[in-house]
Amino acid sequence: MRMFPMIFKSKSIDTFVLLSGLLLSGALLAPLPATAQASSCTQLQDEQELPVISVHCGQAPSATLDEQGHLWVTFVQDKQVYVARSADKGVSFEPPVRVTPAPEDAEFNGENRPKILVHRKADGQQVVLLSWTTRTSANFTGEIRFSRSTDGGKTYTPPRTINDDNLVTGHRFDSLFLSEAGTLYLTWIDKRDLEASLQQDQDYAGAAIYYAVSRDLGKTFSQNYRVAHNSCECCRIAMAPYGKDQVSILWRQIFSEAGTDAQIRDHAIAVLAADGTVSYQQRASFDDWQINACPHHGPTMIAATQGDDYHMSWFSAGNNNRGITYARLDLSEGKHSQLMTVDASPGAGHPFLARQTDTLFLVWKTFDGSHTRLQLIRSNDEGQSWTETETLLHTTENSDHPLLVSSAEGVFLSWWTQELGYQFRKLNPLPATLSRKTATPTAAAPADSFQPFTAETFAAIKNKHAGKPFFVSLWSIDCPPCRIELDMLGNMLASHPDLPLVLISTDPISERQAAADILEEAGLAGHPSWIFADEFTQKLRYSIDPQWFGELPRSYYYDAAHNNTAHSGIMTREMLADFIKP
Repeated sequence: MRMFPMIFKSKSIDTFVLLSGLLLSGALLAPLPATAQASSCTQLQDEQELPVISVHCGQAPSATLDEQGHLWVTFVQDKQVYVARSADKGVSFEPPVRVTPAPEDAEFNGENRPKILVHRKADGQQVVLLSWTTRTSANFTGEIRFSRSTDGGKTYTPPRTINDDNLVTGHRFDSLFLSEAGTLYLTWIDKRDLEASLQQDQDYAGAAIYYAVSRDLGKTFSQNYRVAHNSCECCRIAMAPYGKDQVSILWRQIFSEAGTDAQIRDHAIAVLAADGTVSYQQRASFDDWQINACPHHGPTMIAATQGDDYHMSWFSAGNNNRGITYARLDLSEGKHSQLMTVDASPGAGHPFLARQTDTLFLVWKTFDGSHTRLQLIRSNDEGQSWTETETLLHTTENSDHPLLVSSAEGVFLSWWTQELGYQFRKLNPLPATLSRKTATPTAAAPADSFQPFTAETFAAIKNKHAGKPFFVSLWSIDCPPCRIELDMLGNMLASHPDLPLVLISTDPISERQAAADILEEAGLAGHPSWIFADEFTQKLRYSIDPQWFGELPRSYYYDAAHNNTAHSGIMTREMLADFIKP
């Protein structure tokens, strides 16, 4: 049992209600009116089924509240970016407005989603600000895109590309922040320095962090400024205010260990100014996670009420800390205090912090093999002590990462599930009920070169190799280190065609063509392969290994008795050579 310096108990304890596979704590969530029930995602028109454009049917929604308390949500559907507005906090929505005039391959996943801010100017004009990443190829390339509306969300400017290097390379995982003084910061992960190093035949680990600034609410942007070399390639960037006109950012960074080739993927923090000045850049976590892989777990951060302190939470599978960790960081001293393990279970991930006056909220997801649970702890003393973990709700189907939205009215949970569509709920002590979504999207058919991977597939794979050793490689199109490992496997398979290799792509089956292209480049086309066929990826990961956190690449060697040895990160050639020894 987790021990705390002091335990705060809720003043009201309400009955838990079980509906539609979701467990809801009435003490934590406001009730959902019946009119908020999500509708079907298709409609019949001229004897054809057409998709319904809706926040319930889209992907990776992000939300904000304006000064009038109206809810604005941006999401991706059918390669278009949309914005939907609600005057009653998600009970009903106005028809979504399309931002992109033509389809773009906009990123839509938990770590990389469109962002939205709404600002009311002194003259009463309401400006809507949007950023997102558009993928330009299957090889981790992309552009940082921006659009805005100056007529209250009725129309949007043609999308602009903010990265200014004119390179077809990685520009991804954007984050957007508006300072109290009205300066707009847009930051992202960038691979232009990697490209420059490759041109000079020099090694370069990871990517870099860049940002651009607008002093006129997105009408114009500055040049691109570099924050740091050697960032991780695939995690979201957290942003929080520093004073009235600067911003602090927290990201996963690659640190080296003297005298070794180890890559330590912990976190770094820095303060950005509008003129391109970067200060207070330093290491922010010390987990000693030695891994050459893509964790796909970004951090979260909010400012403390005093000094240069920040509350931060993150995921790691390092030697010092594992699972979800919370700490308070003194930026001026570079020191942690109140370091605490929040949830060390293998299925825990994707924390998010928010504040309402003197109360801190920390929410995250965990998966136990059948249920995804949305967990919450709260603190009323700046993180010195926290309540026991409370389950907000749970589902047995696919769901997005949880987000929290802060406003003058309080803290709201923003969450999409396949079961219920989009939910926007205030964290308060009132009872709650939810209605079940009446339809769910149909999965695309698997590609000819792939077999669909379901929760039962791995057991069947093991049965097929009963009494025989085999090797498993798990990878993704969004994992640059995976490409290196796949190339090694392709070379090995060319000289050892009988290698009992099982390839499993953790990408959604809708990305099967991009995945097939990558396998072909690695010389693995036609090799027996699987691709995730259920959007509920946690369930599929759990079926392979309940102890796997989701980092990639991930490999397993099973001996004849099916005892396994797991490895995270790129395998060495020595490891591969040991595997093929008779």
